[in-house]
Amino acid sequence: MPKVSKSAGALQWGEASDKSPITLKCTEEGWSSALLDGSGRGRFVMKVVVLRRASIMAGIAPADADISGDVFAEVGHCIYAHNLTWYGEGGIWNGTVDALPRKRLAPGEELHLRYIPKLQPELAVSLDGKTFTPVPAELKHANYVPCLSLLNSDVTVQIEDLGASHHIASEGRKLIPDRLWQDRRFTDCTVTCGSSEFHCHRAVL
Repeated sequence: MPKVSKSAGALQWGEASDKSPITLKCTEEGWSSALLDGSGRGRFVMKVVVLRRASIMAGIAPADADISGDVFAEVGHCIYAHNLTWYGEGGIWNGTVDALPRKRLAPGEELHLRYIPKLQPELAVSLDGKTFTPVPAELKHANYVPCLSLLNSDVTVQIEDLGASHHIASEGRKLIPDRLWQDRRFTDCTVTCGSSEFHCHRAVL
């Protein structure tokens, strides 16, 4: 279940139970932000449903991020629901994402973001929760968690732990080579190329 682990600004929320969504509401003018904790395993899909307006930035940020300012200008990456463009650390603004229309999400519409930590971490976005398109960003390795910034907007949020989801089946197969490359504890052969040595798994070779 999603939980607010850190907030800044004027936000109100209720406690979610089981797999029910959590509702975040802005109570004053100005931007408010929240870090969410709902997966525990690093891989997750965040589903955001617009309730009021669409001045919403939905994305990921490190769990220890300072969210008192413009969080996505400093760390993390997000999709801006005002025009479905990509905004990220370093001030990247209005980056387009293939397959996303340039439109403003209306009340009742959904935005899905999927984060997969791997050799090259991936953030992908979808409007229907089925077909995901990668955000063209080079993500740094960090303990990313779901993050939202809202301006006079209300949303519901659900976090799906992909570690326990049927959606992870295909993604898990893609992650196996990354895990084998990163975890060298049980290698059983060595490939030598010039002065370089690579500890490998014979079953993969």
